[in-house]
Amino acid sequence: MIHGIGADIVETSRMEALLEKFGERLARRILTDLEWGDYMKSADRMRFLSKRFAAKEAFSKAVGTGLRHPVTFGRISVVKDELGKPSFAFDEELSAFLEFRGISNHHLSISDEKSVACAFVVLEGK
Repeated sequence: MIHGIGADIVETSRMEALLEKFGERLARRILTDLEWGDYMKSADRMRFLSKRFAAKEAFSKAVGTGLRHPVTFGRISVVKDELGKPSFAFDEELSAFLEFRGISNHHLSISDEKSVACAFVVLEGK
């Protein structure tokens, strides 16, 4: 059963302007420790950050809460499997919240072009 869907589009120029204004503090606010190493190794940090932001925003829309406790940037990591397929990893508190809401599985798709990054999330319930 579908619990929720969410989509988000980020203009990379907007993220670039925010990075210029706030620097690495912005990245630290959006990314988890799990994501930080990949961000630092990324050839295009602005695009990396844009995709992560879009994915987490799309997730918050699919849950139906928006970005508010416990659905926050710091509790959601975007990870990839050995083939490069993206998915989410959650901290314990958010995992418990999702279980309480009956959310048992998720699907994540991320895409980007020069000027935009987008993400689409489907959440499944029990």
